Amino acid sequence: MITSLSKIPIFSDIPEKELSKILPLLKERSFKKNHLLMFENDESDEVYIIRSGLLKVFRLHEDKEIVLSIAMPGEILGEVEALSLVDYRISSIEALEDVSAWQIRRKDFLQLVETYPVILKNAYKILVERTRILNRLIRYLSFYDVRTKVANLIVDFYFNFGELTDAGYRIDLKINQSFLATMLGTSRESVSKTLNEFQDEKLIDIREKNFYILDMKKLESICNQTEEIQSLRKWYNL
Repeated sequence: MITSLSKIPIFSDIPEKELSKILPLLKERSFKKNHLLMFENDESDEVYIIRSGLLKVFRLHEDKEIVLSIAMPGEILGEVEALSLVDYRISSIEALEDVSAWQIRRKDFLQLVETYPVILKNAYKILVERTRILNRLIRYLSFYDVRTKVANLIVDFYFNFGELTDAGYRIDLKINQSFLATMLGTSRESVSKTLNEFQDEKLIDIREKNFYILDMKKLESICNQTEEIQSLRKWYNL
């Protein structure tokens, strides 16, 4: 769990002695798995700073879901709406597991921006990173076949949640086929077929919803150089 505001990118350039003045404005919150923190187009003004746990950022249309990103500890959520002219939420956010967060009211957050202009600079950096992630997602959705989409997303997951073990390149994130499908804009059946092919080809193994990459080189070859700069697979380079 993140215990210090200095570990939060949006506050990272503020001196430690000043951070102690911010803490009284923060309310500690805990959310259970599947709790909906925000719903798109709702009017609310809370800003959340994630201390532990993962959340999905998504949109719904006619009961169909598309996952835009996975929010991780250290991220701030709701700051874009707080800095805009309207309060309507851009997207929905749901806890993928139990989550601990700090909550701050919009008016207090805006006062912090006035007091510490570096927060606005850091918020811009975060926005650029999110735009880059969305651009990658659009490429996956628009240009690639299912096999290339799935290969890319598995490699992306490894760059963000992976570790090298004796059993292979392990992705420390429990993923089901439906979740992959909602990130790639394709059917669960297509994802299932592709994953079965990858397992038959000894590219990956799936154990208790954890993915193990058995042949990273071949899996990356399926990506067809869709990401020339591999370090950009890291979702947040802050």
